[in-house]
Amino acid sequence: MSTETKEQIAAIFDQLAVLRESVLSLQKTENERVDTLRGHQTVDVEGAFCRVFRKLEDNIASIEETMAVLAEATGDIPKL
Repeated sequence: MSTETKEQIAAIFDQLAVLRESVLSLQKTENERVDTLRGHQTVDVEGAFCRVFRKLEDNIASIEETMAVLAEATGDIPKL
């Protein structure tokens, strides 16, 4: 694998880590905001937000797994 490819894969993993941190930060902000939105709503706002953020986390994990498979296939990391 070329050095350029290794650097690109490493950069993508770094971006995914930043994205994960940003999503967690957004989740904290929204959790605080959800408390102020409560009232006579019939929707389970807290549950809905939890599901949305869980899906985001799962999608980021899926991308990380896919990138790991790519890195393994191209020889950037040893077979797991």
